[in-house]
Amino acid sequence: MNRVLDQVDVAIARMPWDDGEKARVRGRARRYAHACGCALGGAFSVFALLACLASLVLADRFSWILIPLGATGVFCAGLLGKAIGVGWARTRLRLLHRSLIRRIPT
Repeated sequence: MNRVLDQVDVAIARMPWDDGEKARVRGRARRYAHACGCALGGAFSVFALLACLASLVLADRFSWILIPLGATGVFCAGLLGKAIGVGWARTRLRLLHRSLIRRIPT
């Protein structure tokens, strides 16, 4: 991922923008490159936890097997959210790079 970030830095350096605009775009690129996906992973985990609690409350009969299944579901939902968050940030970094390449004056 550092290769794409380096290419974005090179593209930003070639832009005829002022230093403030370049710093703003560099900051956004670094945020995308170093994203960990924690926010989306947390959101997925909270949603899965609420869904598990609702299923426990609304179940016809309580079964002990629902607790480890729910915990596994919450864990997997957190991992899925984290993976989607990291993938989304990488995609945004690549889209930023593509848009910068198109804007470079010839």
